[in-house]
Amino acid sequence: MALSRTLGTLVVGIALGAASCAEAATERSSTVPPPSGSVAERPPLLPASALPRMTSAASPADLGLIAAEVTHPDELSAVLTEAGFVGARQRSFSGGTGPFTRVIARGMRFESAAGAQAYVSWLGERASTEIVTAERISPAAVDDDVVVFHHRPDGCCHNDVPVFLAGWTSGSSVLYLYAGGRRATVPAFMRLIASYESAA
Repeated sequence: MALSRTLGTLVVGIALGAASCAEAATERSSTVPPPSGSVAERPPLLPASALPRMTSAASPADLGLIAAEVTHPDELSAVLTEAGFVGARQRSFSGGTGPFTRVIARGMRFESAAGAQAYVSWLGERASTEIVTAERISPAAVDDDVVVFHHRPDGCCHNDVPVFLAGWTSGSSVLYLYAGGRRATVPAFMRLIASYESAA
């Protein structure tokens, strides 16, 4: 009997302790801001449903990966570092039968809106030589602060296809789109920009 009472007391004590800890944890979670890099601070990501006929996969994108995509990685690394780059994530799309055969939708987070704008300014000035040979265009369907480029195939290479590139700010984030395909058109790319803007 003494053993039973001791065990009962121990079980009750453990239960009360667990409840107390759970209550304290709940209070902390409601008052302590989320740590840096938490879900709440992640940059917007284009949902897979935006291009349902394409295969997609989401992944993080660090400074090294982003810089490696340009002609002069060291230059972009310095720009991103000075702009206060925090992190990025992206969704890559491929395949399908629509206007695009490859799409990269990337959300990039910076320490401030000014940092995000600094990167978009670099993109507007350097994308045509650092990322893809293209001309800057100004479609009427998008705001003036959206940087848009269009690469037109010159017929010298069978694998050369139309490619579009765009970047714009959303607070302290940058939304970036790279899309190409034989049937890629300006209206189709404008719809993709609108989809990403809605997701943000």
